Amino acid sequence: MSVFRVVLNNVSQGSLDLNPSVLSPYAQMDPSVQRTIYVSGPGRIYRNLKDGETFTDCNYWKRFSYPQVSQQDAFIAVVTDDGSVYSDIPEENNFPRVYSLTVDDDSTYDDNLIDILGDNGGPAQFVQIHNIGTGDVSIRINGIANAVFSLESGNTQVFNYGDITITKLELSNSSGSSSSVQTIISVRSVPTS
Repeated sequence: MSVFRVVLNNVSQGSLDLNPSVLSPYAQMDPSVQRTIYVSGPGRIYRNLKDGETFTDCNYWKRFSYPQVSQQDAFIAVVTDDGSVYSDIPEENNFPRVYSLTVDDDSTYDDNLIDILGDNGGPAQFVQIHNIGTGDVSIRINGIANAVFSLESGNTQVFNYGDITITKLELSNSSGSSSSVQTIISVRSVPTS
């Protein structure tokens, strides 16, 4: 998920208050009505945007920022970009992410967490876990005590789309040797509007 800031400072976008801190006579600490805008978001759901506010959402909102539109017409600024693409076809809104972990010997599940949902705003649609180290690891899926499997050194485990929804992976190692684990996932970008 990316972070965006609403920027309604362009003079050509209408007669706006000169000072964004001007308060509405009807509400405390709100921008005036002239400094808000309703915009159709993903799925044609309207979102009320207030000048200066930041929000986290999918990259649908990049279409209103520079350089996708001219500097004069842009009313969204990209604060942080997760690098994903956005398509109006929901099935195309997948982006990859790679995690590389060194799983030390005698480490526990608490020591080696891949928080897919927390990091990416959605569960993994595809997961490939490759143990490239010399030690064997145990992997717990979604924090469920009886959803644990072993991944021996040099082996790979794949969960394809539709197999299982994975929100987090926790790894432990008691093999006597540390191991390196590389995980590639595919996450569907889900709008928050």
